[in-house]
Amino acid sequence: MAAGPVGDRVVAGRYRLLARLGAGAMGTVWRAFDCVLETEAALKEIELAGGVAGSERADRVERAMREARHAAKLRGHPHVVTILDVVLENGLPWIVMELVPSRSLFEVVRDDGPLPPAQVARVGLAVLDALVAARDHGIVHRDVKPSNVLIGTDGRTVLTDFGIATGDGDPTLTVTGVLGTPLYMAPERLNNFPATFDADLFSLGGTLYFAVEGRPPFERDSFGAMLAAIVLHPPAPAPHAGPLAEVLDGLLEKDPQRRITPRRARDLLLAAAQRPWTDTRPFGATGSHPTGSHPTGAHPTGAHLREGDPTRLAPSTRGIPPTRSAYQSDPGSEPDEPASPAGSASPAQPEGPADPGAAHQGEQANQPGDAGGAAAGVPAAPTDLIGVAQDGAVLLRWEPSVTPGVSYRVSRVLADVSAPGGRRERGLGITAATELSDAGVPRGVEYWHEVVAVLAGASGRLRSTAARTPSRVLAPAVTVLRATMSGDAVELSWRPMPDHDEVVIERTFAESSALSGAKRRFRGVCGHFVDADVSPGAVYRYRVWVVGPDGSDALAPVDASQVVIRAVARPRAVLDLEARATLGGTVLRWTTVPGTVVRVYATENPTQAGLAGTGPFGPADREVSLRSLEGRARLVGESRRGRLVDRQTGLPVVYTPITVAEDRAVIGTAVNHEGTL
Repeated sequence: MAAGPVGDRVVAGRYRLLARLGAGAMGTVWRAFDCVLETEAALKEIELAGGVAGSERADRVERAMREARHAAKLRGHPHVVTILDVVLENGLPWIVMELVPSRSLFEVVRDDGPLPPAQVARVGLAVLDALVAARDHGIVHRDVKPSNVLIGTDGRTVLTDFGIATGDGDPTLTVTGVLGTPLYMAPERLNNFPATFDADLFSLGGTLYFAVEGRPPFERDSFGAMLAAIVLHPPAPAPHAGPLAEVLDGLLEKDPQRRITPRRARDLLLAAAQRPWTDTRPFGATGSHPTGSHPTGAHPTGAHLREGDPTRLAPSTRGIPPTRSAYQSDPGSEPDEPASPAGSASPAQPEGPADPGAAHQGEQANQPGDAGGAAAGVPAAPTDLIGVAQDGAVLLRWEPSVTPGVSYRVSRVLADVSAPGGRRERGLGITAATELSDAGVPRGVEYWHEVVAVLAGASGRLRSTAARTPSRVLAPAVTVLRATMSGDAVELSWRPMPDHDEVVIERTFAESSALSGAKRRFRGVCGHFVDADVSPGAVYRYRVWVVGPDGSDALAPVDASQVVIRAVARPRAVLDLEARATLGGTVLRWTTVPGTVVRVYATENPTQAGLAGTGPFGPADREVSLRSLEGRARLVGESRRGRLVDRQTGLPVVYTPITVAEDRAVIGTAVNHEGTL
């Protein structure tokens, strides 16, 4: 089953958690919605449950802050994920990062097989650029490995996870032993020498070796044999490295003094990225793949370079699911394994023009008249595809294809008259499940979803005809919804939407009310509505959503914006305050206001303050916020009985009464008092 959006947990009063992206030893990474900027972000939660010792707790918090500080120094670098903020929730830091739709290099190789040398060279250029930038800021990464290199749907390569990185002036971490992943660690680090930039270069070499060969360079049957191989033996032969052979040998040099320089490495990687290379491995060969990998087709030739940037990969059918965070670790044999959401799709297709009749590369389409493609081995299409709006996402479900062993390619299609075929298609990935949640559907645009059954055959990947949902428009969400009291009415406001101006407003009594469940609906426009038919003391819940294309308001969406308010009548201002000097102090009297409390504030030396004849809060019978009263005058006291005594006498004073009813405050008439008998 696909993991649906969480939707009901908000961090730091701002970030609404939508879905769990992965988990590791340090905690969990979430996809979240920033309610202030109205965009998505990735949040890294530091988890300390399960009896974590005090020293380990402190270390994990320090690693989180270290990660944020180091990545923040590299903000704006194209190959390092951007740190947006660090917020506190229950005393623990949450790292807020840009959300990069991506798969890790580890996942790409595990799922699709080793990559062509030219594509690996471009990945190497990007990571090398990030490492050099980190070095220039005094930072050593210390854990370069395939699971910390992510490839975005747009071809962008980013280096992630600076949690154990060290920098100039960093204190030593409290844990003992060597930090990092031994499988890709430089031999000098295994010999307890300090981590350096040269050690990061060795780890980069091991990472690129894995990408082109499908296995680590020093993989052995036991942990001890692996450590001995890293320190004593050369890497295993790399028969598929081609033009990468020289740079791999230079990066994997055991003596750091003889290891290749970053400038030389960059020159070799640039040459390899631009050199054509034909892989001689047969289709479906698995001899060099890591355990658990299942290549699904022939390796494509190197992706084309984008003009002016040899480190970016052109989008290809080896895409990345759009719900992947740039700080997510990878499943598999490496540490910090995340739990991928069940039913999540992989890989994804880039957004852009698509020919609705064109088959995907290496696939044969089931054409009309093929009788379902049974004779040619083409799989049958899935059936009963439905899409249901749920918590801001669209949950897709379908009945499985009758053809065994198929997977499903899921796409979102947007109607666009300017695009070829009148449509723009974005692949959401391939999944073996029959359910998927799409949280990226744009609002206010006509869209539909298509699901195709895909089967690996001797002649390539075969696909069925597409099952399609009906076209629809996901109405934009009502945002910045507020409810305030205006006089004795409830005033609602929200951000206007010119193209979707009319909204439905559903008012219900709160669950604790005797009238709970009673509903009333209104229509509002232009971002403003006044509900004058309210009863003082009643608690109301307002839900607001955009009117659908058919003008109907029969069904309220589950993700409708809502706000709760208690109707409080505007308190009556005190207009008859009297002040009389006595031996015991100044006695203040006024006519009581039922259901309210009256605060009296004193402003001494009003002539010097320029407030003679008035108080510091403005004219009488004006409503103000309670927070605006703080610090502007001395509070004499408050009373419901119409009487107070001010024992601080001797100076001229202006007394100002403020009538308060819950969170509403109204200024009364101020009076002057000389302060003496």
